[in-house]
Amino acid sequence: MKGILVGVGGRARSWIETCNRHPEAELIAFVEPVEKNRQAAQEKYGLRDDQFYDKLDDALDAVSADFALDVTPPAAHEEIATTAFRAGLHVLQEKPMSDEFAAARRIVDAAEKADKTLMITQNYRYSSQPRTTRQVLDEGIIGVPELADMGFYMEWARAPGTHYTTMAYPLVKDMGIHHFDLLRYVLGREPKSVRCVTWRPSWAWHAGDDAHNLLIEFEGGLMATHHANGCSVGKHSIWNGDLRVEGPKGSITWEGGKVVYTLRVPGQDRVQEEVERPAGVTGQDGLLAEFVSAIQEGREPECSGPDNLKSLAIVFAAVESAENGGRPVEIADLFSRPF
Repeated sequence: MKGILVGVGGRARSWIETCNRHPEAELIAFVEPVEKNRQAAQEKYGLRDDQFYDKLDDALDAVSADFALDVTPPAAHEEIATTAFRAGLHVLQEKPMSDEFAAARRIVDAAEKADKTLMITQNYRYSSQPRTTRQVLDEGIIGVPELADMGFYMEWARAPGTHYTTMAYPLVKDMGIHHFDLLRYVLGREPKSVRCVTWRPSWAWHAGDDAHNLLIEFEGGLMATHHANGCSVGKHSIWNGDLRVEGPKGSITWEGGKVVYTLRVPGQDRVQEEVERPAGVTGQDGLLAEFVSAIQEGREPECSGPDNLKSLAIVFAAVESAENGGRPVEIADLFSRPF
């Protein structure tokens, strides 16, 4: 499969390496209007100047490709995706799908109308820790979970001049999608409503609120909290966050990079065990492998556009709740609105 990489900044370079490792994904053209980004990619990966184009339309006129890999800012995703779909290409798109929920729904609608694959790069779920946790929960070791708690504390996005330092709700709207998607994946439940309170600590380097508490009601009455501070200068969590899931038989906890379950056995002390299940291909390699195989097999991929809308809905419900004093926002209401 031949691809066009759209956007060749720092994040995109890891995708060049990922595609180079995959035996069936070859990047044949690159869209990047910024000269310094072009030069950096050419020097590092030995790319030719004639492989670069200022616009996606120019690349589509010049080469025959199967997919577009979109690593542009979220505000540009709708234009890139719809252009690619019109040209008959599948799209692998960096998260978040868009900075507007209506635009994300239009992207998904365009993919469905074009009968093309749209997959979002939720790479956090492609690692051993969440995959092991999902399997342990499916095995019923702690029973049916009824509550979950995830914390994230990191010195995040500190570089001055980036959009993270100026945008409103930077942690919820950018980093948050990783954890909200992780919660959906690990718990195997869909969100029903969200309540959110945000604030900005006095020492924060982001202009927008970068600390929050969320309460997410999932199907089956499962309640999950997500609490975070994106300007934490104290003890940090790991990037996956620190997770605790409670059921009637015990708990599952993320302790560093480990998955630990703790059970209360009648007549005995608590039993604690570290566990790990085979995760297969992980990270961006796992994402790309899923994208390619889904296209070849004619099926919907994991992290498809329609599926990812359910994770993205938590983001926009959280923002709406925060802007309205923490009142609950129903996920179904977001999907009922015109787009």
